[in-house]
Amino acid sequence: MDLQKQSYHHKDLKNALIESGIQLVNTEGIQSFSLRKAAAACGVSHAAPYSHFQSKEDLLDAMQRYITDKFSKLLEDTIQKNETPADLLKEMGLTYVSFFVENPAYFQFLYSKSNIKIDLSLSIPDEENYKPYIIYKNVVCTRLEQAHYPKEKQNDIILTIWAFIHGITSLATMTNVCYDQDWKQKVIDFMEIFTLPFMNTVEEEI
Repeated sequence: MDLQKQSYHHKDLKNALIESGIQLVNTEGIQSFSLRKAAAACGVSHAAPYSHFQSKEDLLDAMQRYITDKFSKLLEDTIQKNETPADLLKEMGLTYVSFFVENPAYFQFLYSKSNIKIDLSLSIPDEENYKPYIIYKNVVCTRLEQAHYPKEKQNDIILTIWAFIHGITSLATMTNVCYDQDWKQKVIDFMEIFTLPFMNTVEEEI
């Protein structure tokens, strides 16, 4: 067992602890979570996590950053691959839903257990707000500016589209919600329900 533990440690113990921690917090709650439990879930000694994390809080912060970084990169990759405004918004919606459908534990932890803060009023600098939301916000803002959409209404559009996608994702990751269609395939159809006149304006100008 000791040899197995050492081998596992050298492969990628840090990420294994993060992944196990996410699952444990979701099933048992933050109060009962500990580095010792994360270590046990990974099959390593209770002292092993301290080579990566100083405390339970340090691991919780790392879990939040881990999900956020993966999510942010996928959104940024989606932006790089799509130039047509309407397609970009749809693809970002698909990326959002797909990421969490494939990793439902991430959604539960991030939006129910972590200490992330999202300022929907956009009253703070972007660098202080939640990065994935700002990535999405900046894309929509760019399209709205191109369409000369009234500034006083822009945040309404930003919030409405995000709430729609977030709500679909929430339903798709609930174990007690049944649906006979593939969420990832249907999200584009759902996006078509939106009437987005500003997108047509942008397309014409381009």
